[in-house]
Parts: sequence; structure tokens; C-alpha cells
Amino acid sequence: MESLFLNEQKTIQEAEEIINTVENSNNPLISKFSSLLNNYKRIYKQLKRLIKLSDKQQQRLNENKESLEIENYELVLELGQAFESFIRTLTTTIDAKHPFTAGHSHRVTEYGLFIGRNLNLSHDELEVLKYTGLLHDIGKIGVPDVILTKKGRFNEEERRVMNNHASWTYRITEGMRLPKAFKDIPRMAACHHEKMDGSGYPYCLEGEKIPFFSRIIAVGDVFDALTSLRDYPKYDQEKTLDFDPMSTQKAFDIIERGRKSHFDSGVIDVLFEHKSDLEDLCFELQNKAFVEHKI
Repeated sequence: MESLFLNEQKTIQEAEEIINTVENSNNPLISKFSSLLNNYKRIYKQLKRLIKLSDKQQQRLNENKESLEIENYELVLELGQAFESFIRTLTTTIDAKHPFTAGHSHRVTEYGLFIGRNLNLSHDELEVLKYTGLLHDIGKIGVPDVILTKKGRFNEEERRVMNNHASWTYRITEGMRLPKAFKDIPRMAACHHEKMDGSGYPYCLEGEKIPFFSRIIAVGDVFDALTSLRDYPKYDQEKTLDFDPMSTQKAFDIIERGRKSHFDSGVIDVLFEHKSDLEDLCFELQNKAFVEHKI
């Protein structure tokens, strides 16, 4: 603060030197000059005290502002955690309608985030991708249990009803009051069964018309279905396979055969560039599913 008053201090010093000069001691103006100087010094001291007080007040304001910012940050963080907890609980409840799909949405989300991180998506983009994955199968709440838990292959009518879960996902999530940053999630979550050649559902979208995050979740969705235990057979195009979890390599082979027709080539490329890490993640998630759900 002293640096703010260098000119004032110099002025006072020079004035005092003038007053103390012997040759000016008998000058009749010296007494008036001295009086003015004393008033100036008094005002100067008062001003310094005011500024010092103002600095302290500003410091307290800054401390209060910092405290408020921390409190607001913690509140937003807590609110975000509560929202995620609610969504995860909701999707867990739906997945748990069938013991073999328990944890499916969580695993698909983890695979999606794995791909997203290796695509160098931003934190905000990863948040959108996360909730797209968590909510992608929420529409299964509209599928009757007799179909949802059926063992074996669906007949034509059952398949039609089952496929409607994607449309239900859109209807349900569109009705949620999601944050503005998540406004595109209903459509992205609903499009996870679209295929690059336009043969998917529910909208028969083709290529770039399919939301990019939907293309990521589509790969994670199929990868988890192939590497998880199911009570209905798995399929490789028209070939019927067994019920048991596939090896990750076999799952990779099937996904590769779906390149350009089913899956986005860029997404598959990223997946294959990090095969080893994905295999580790798959092993970790499947072990967790076995412990938690005894599947």
C-alpha cells in the first residue's frame, strides 16, 4: 500500500524541508504554509487508514466469495452425484428384470466411455456419452416380462415388440427434465440399434445420419451381449451360436464382419487399437457381474 503514496510522502518531505529552512524562518507565509501542511498530513493519514480498512473489507469479501464458490461447487457436485445415482439405480432395476442382463447398461456405458476416452472426447462429451449408455435400454420397461425373459429365439411378433424398446427409450427419456447439456440424449440413446447400412431400427437411419454417440454405444452394446452369458443363443449374421460368453477375440471377429454394414469403421478402429486394454476391462466387468449377480 505504501507504494501508492510515494508522491504524497515526497511532497510532505519537501514541504517540511522548506519550513525548516533557516532563511525562510522569518517569512510570514511560513506559519500559514505550516498549517496547511499539517492539515494535508492529517488528511493523508486518514486516507491511508480508509484505504487500509477498505483492503481488509475487500479481503473479507474475497474470502466470503471464495467460500461461497466452494459451497456452490460442492452443491453442484452433490447434485450431479445424486442425479447419476438415480439414473444408475433406475437402469439397474430395469436390467435386473432378467438375471442374465443384470449390469448390462453399466458395462455398455463403461465400454462406451473406454472408446470415448481413446477418441479424446472432452469431459463434457464423456458425460453425455455416459448417460446415453446408461439410458439406452430404459425402454425395456415397456416390454412385457413374458417376452423380455423368454428363453430362446423370438418369433416375429415377439421380435417386433422387443424392438419397440428403442422407441420407448426415446419416449421415456424425452419426458425427463434432463439438463440442457443432455438435450440430445433421448435421440442418441434410442438410436443404439441403428446400422450403418440403414437396416437398423427404430428409424432406419444410415451412415452419418446416425448420431455419433449412438454408433459408439452400438459397438459397446453388441460387445457386451457377445461376451456375456445369455439364456438365448447368440448370432453371427445368420449363423446360430451357443449360449455361453464368447471370447473377446471371437467377439472382435464378429464386430469386424459388421464393419460399414452395422458398425462405424472409425469406432471399430479405435476399439482394435486398444484390444489389450479392452480385454482387461471386459475381464474386470464380467468378474464384477459374477460376484454381484452370481451370473
